[in-house]
Amino acid sequence: METQNAILNRHSTRYFADKEVEISDIKKILEIAQKAPSWVNSQPEHIYLATGDSLEKIRQGYINKTNDGYHGNPELPVLSRKNWAKQGRTNMATWSQGVSNTLGSNWQDVMGNAAMKLYNAPAVIYLTLPKDYSLWSLYDLGAFGQTLMLAATDMEIDSMTAYQLIKYPDILRSSLPISNDEIIISGIALGYRDSAAYVNQITSKRQSLEKILTIAK
Repeated sequence: METQNAILNRHSTRYFADKEVEISDIKKILEIAQKAPSWVNSQPEHIYLATGDSLEKIRQGYINKTNDGYHGNPELPVLSRKNWAKQGRTNMATWSQGVSNTLGSNWQDVMGNAAMKLYNAPAVIYLTLPKDYSLWSLYDLGAFGQTLMLAATDMEIDSMTAYQLIKYPDILRSSLPISNDEIIISGIALGYRDSAAYVNQITSKRQSLEKILTIAK
C-alpha cells in the first residue's frame, strides 16, 4: 500500500474482532515507527506492549472501575472540552452530533461500553516519556504514534488511539513494569476491525483546508 493510501485508509476502530495480532507483526510495525522524526535524535519514548493475560487483567480492571463509577485520572493532564478554544469546541460538538446521528440517542452508552472493554483489542501499545521530558518530546511521541498507525494500516492491521486506554494509570502500573521515572502518555490499540460492530460505522470529517491555511507570499 502506498503512503497516501495508508493515510486515507487509516480509520479509528472502536471495536475489534476476536483475532490475535502476531507479535512479529507488531515488532515490524514498531521498527517502522522508529523511523519517525525525533528532536536531536533523542528518541525519548519507551514502549510497553500489553497482550494475552496482561491485557485481560487490565481490561477487567477497567470494567470494574468503570462499573464502580470511577473517573479517569490520566498522568497527562486533560483539558475539559468547555475550556478548549472556539475552533476545537465547534469541531468536537459537530463530531458528537454526528456520532449521535449514527448510533442514536443512547450513543454515549454504546461508545462507553466499547471503551470500557478497551474496544475488545487483542493488543495495546502504551507509550511513555521520562518524567523530565522536554515539551518537544510530545511532538516526537505524536509522530511516533502516527507512523505506528500508518505502518499498521499498511499491513492491514487496524488501530485506535484514545484517552480511554490511559485513563486508569494505577491499573496499568499494576499490570505492566512501568517505572516511577516514566509518565504514561498515550495508548494505541491494535487488531482487526469487527465489521459487524455498529460502533465502527462512526466517521469524522476534517474542516476545509481554507479554514486553517494562511499562505504568505
